[in-house]
Amino acid sequence: MTNASNADIRHFLEQFFGTDNKFDLGKIERGEGKQAKIRPWVELLTKGEPQPTILPCWRSESVDWYAIALSEHQLRSLSEELMAFVGPSYSTFRGQRAQLNLQDPVELAVYEFTGGAVVKLSGQATTIWEALERMRRVNERRVKRIADIPRPTGRVLRDFYMALQAGDRIAAENSLQYLVDQHRLDALNLLFLRVQLLAELEQWNELLTLPELGNLLQVRRPFAVTQALLKAVYRTELQHFEDNNAPGSAVAYFQEVVFPRYNNLLAVRAGSKIPEVLKLFMLLAVGGEPTKPALRDELLAIGEVEETHRSYLQRLAALLRDATPNSEGDPLQQAEQLSKNGDFDQAFSLLCNAPSSKEKVRLLLQCAYELQTLAVEKAVLQAFDELSADEQTALLKVRWNQDFLTQLRGSQEGTTKDTPTALSVPTNWLEWLSQLDKKPTWERALYTARQGSAEWDVTSLLMQPQAVAEFYELLNKVGSTAESVLHDALPYLLGFFQKDEQFPRGEFESLYHSLLELLVLSTEGGDADLVLFNDLAIALLTLGVNAAKYTEIVDYALELWQRFASPKKVDWVLDLIDVLVSYPCPVPEKREQLLFAAAETLRRFTERIDEVQRGIFRALVKDLQLGESLSDLLGEQASLVEQNLEVEANIFQKLKSKSVLIYTLTETAAIRVKSILEAACKEVTVYLSHDKGGNDRLRQWVRNSDIVVMVTASAKHAATGFIEANRPSHLAPIILVNSKGSASMLRALREYLAG
Repeated sequence: MTNASNADIRHFLEQFFGTDNKFDLGKIERGEGKQAKIRPWVELLTKGEPQPTILPCWRSESVDWYAIALSEHQLRSLSEELMAFVGPSYSTFRGQRAQLNLQDPVELAVYEFTGGAVVKLSGQATTIWEALERMRRVNERRVKRIADIPRPTGRVLRDFYMALQAGDRIAAENSLQYLVDQHRLDALNLLFLRVQLLAELEQWNELLTLPELGNLLQVRRPFAVTQALLKAVYRTELQHFEDNNAPGSAVAYFQEVVFPRYNNLLAVRAGSKIPEVLKLFMLLAVGGEPTKPALRDELLAIGEVEETHRSYLQRLAALLRDATPNSEGDPLQQAEQLSKNGDFDQAFSLLCNAPSSKEKVRLLLQCAYELQTLAVEKAVLQAFDELSADEQTALLKVRWNQDFLTQLRGSQEGTTKDTPTALSVPTNWLEWLSQLDKKPTWERALYTARQGSAEWDVTSLLMQPQAVAEFYELLNKVGSTAESVLHDALPYLLGFFQKDEQFPRGEFESLYHSLLELLVLSTEGGDADLVLFNDLAIALLTLGVNAAKYTEIVDYALELWQRFASPKKVDWVLDLIDVLVSYPCPVPEKREQLLFAAAETLRRFTERIDEVQRGIFRALVKDLQLGESLSDLLGEQASLVEQNLEVEANIFQKLKSKSVLIYTLTETAAIRVKSILEAACKEVTVYLSHDKGGNDRLRQWVRNSDIVVMVTASAKHAATGFIEANRPSHLAPIILVNSKGSASMLRALREYLAG
C-alpha cells in the first residue's frame, strides 16, 4: 500500500492493536509505561511520509513481530536488515515472507494493509527487542535513498504470468499490487488479472465469491476471463454430478440453478476445448430452451478430448435424442439470424464456408468482436482481403468497421497496398516469431502471444516438416532483434509447452534448452523464475541429456547462483542439487561444482542457515560421498542427518502422533523429506503418493491424514483435483508447495507448524 492515506493507517493500527493484541494503542501513543518504547515504531507510519516498520503482537504468553512494508522494494530491504540485525541467531526468521492466517484478526489486518508485503518473527522477547532497537537507531542516522525507478508495465506483467506458471500466488499478488500502486491499469483490467490468478491457482470458490462478480458477468470480458469463470462454475456447481455419474441430475440442476445465474457466460464458446467448457456447453445443448442439437453434434465431433471427458460428454448427449435440424439454406441468412440470437460460435462456423462478400465481412466483424480469438480475427482479415477495392472502401465508410479493422491489423509499416492484411495474425508460434523478427516493434506481439498460447495446438509443430528446427533458429534470431519483447513473452511460451499433456516431449528437447537459456538471460532472480528453471531442468533430465547438454544446464545454474546467491535462495539451489542427485549424471564433476558453490554460500552465511537446510545439505553430501572434501563445513560429528536436527526437533515434535501425507510426482524428494521427518520425530506417520490419478488408498489418506502437503509444481492433473475434492473442510487445509525439491517441502511444513 504505497499510497496509504492517514485514514488507512489509522484503521490498520486500530485493527492491529485490537482486542486480540494485549498491547494498547492508546497507551503506546500516550507513552505510558513499558509500552512507550513501541511508540517510535508506530510513528514511522504516522509521522510524515509512511515508512516500513515493525510492530509487536502480544498473544497470551508469546509475542510475534510483524515487519510491515509498503512496497516490494521496501520488503526486500527490510528483510535484509532483519537478517543482519536479528536473523536466525535470535529469532525464527530465515528470510521468508510471512504465511498469514486470514482467520486471525491481527494477521488479516496486516494482510489488508500490506497486500502480503510482510515478514513475521518470534523468539526471546528481550533479545529481539534489543536487536530491533539497534536496527532503528542505525536507520535514523542513515541518509535517505532516492526512490525506485518505475518498472515497465510489460515487465511487471511478465513476472505476474511467470508467477502463475510457477504456482506462486504471493509473487503474483505482489505484481498486481505494484500495478495498483503505480496506477498502470484501470480497475476493470486489474479485476481481469485477478480472475486469471484465481483460476490458474484453481481457487474456484474464492473466484465465484468476488464482490465484483455481478458486474463481471455483465461487462464485455476477454475470453480468457470468461473461460476462467466457466471452469469455476463447472468445478463448484456441476463437478459432483459427474463424479457420481448422474448426468440426468446435472441437466436438471443446470436448468434450474446454473443457467439462470450464469447465462451471460454461455453466450460464446470461442472454439475452447477445455473439458469443463465443453461439458457446460453440452449441458446448454441438452438442457437449454430450446435445445441445440447442432451444438451437441459439434461438441461430439471435437477430436482432441481425453477419453474420460469424452465419455461423460457422450452420456450427456444421449439425453437429447432430437435429430440435427436441416441446415440447408443461405448460410449468410442463417448466420445473420444466429448472430441476432447471440449464437456467434455457430454463425462463425457457417461463415467460414460462405463466398466472399461485404455482408460476410460485416458478420465476421461481429463474430470477432464477440468471440475474441485469433482464428476469427484472421478469418475477418482474409475475407476483407478477398473483397474488391470498391467493396473495401464501401465497408470502411462505416466508422466502427474502420476502427475495428485497424485494431486487428495494427500498424502496416513496411507493407505495400498489395500485402494481405491477414498475414498480421499468426496461426502458430513459427509465424509469430517470423513476424516479430521482421517487425521488432510489432505492437500486438504480446497480445498475440498470450492469445496464441491458449489457442494454438502444440502438436502442429510435430506435423510440419522442419518446424522444430525453424522454431529453434527463429527463437535465437529474434533474441537479438526483439529481445525485450521475447523476454516479456516467455511466460506464454513456457505455458504453451508445459501445459502439453505429454510434456516433456523428446521432439522438443532443443526448444526446452532454448527456453532455459531465455529464462536465464531474462530473469532478475525472482522466486517464480527460479522455480520454472528447475521445472525445465527436470524436463530435460527426464528426457535424458548427453554430457554437453548436462554441462550447459549446470553452467546456467552456476551463473544464476553467482548472480543471486543469498540466504533466501538456499532452498532453491538445494532443491536443484536434490534433483541432480536423483537423475543420471554424465558429468559428476559439474554436479559437484554446483554443490561446492552452494557450500561456499552456506559457509559465508552460516549464521543465517537453519538446521533444515543444513540437514538437507549434509544428506546431499552423503549421497555424493563428498564428506571428506567438506569436512570443515559439516563438522566431525555431522555424519548423519539425524544428528543435525536437534535444533529443529522442537518444531517437528509437533508432529508427534500425527500423520502426514506428501503428494508429489518427484518421488525421490518425498523420500528424503520422509526420512528427515521420521528422524526428527519418531512418532510421526508419513505417507507418500505419486499417483497421477485418484484411487481408494489416496482417498483414505487425504480424508484421514492430519496434514496434507501437495506439490502443485509437479503438474496439475486428475490427482490434484481429486485431493482437493476429498479433503474434509474440518481438517487442516492442504499445504501447497510450488517447488519440487525436498527443501521447499520441509520449509512449507515448518512454516505451517510454526504458524
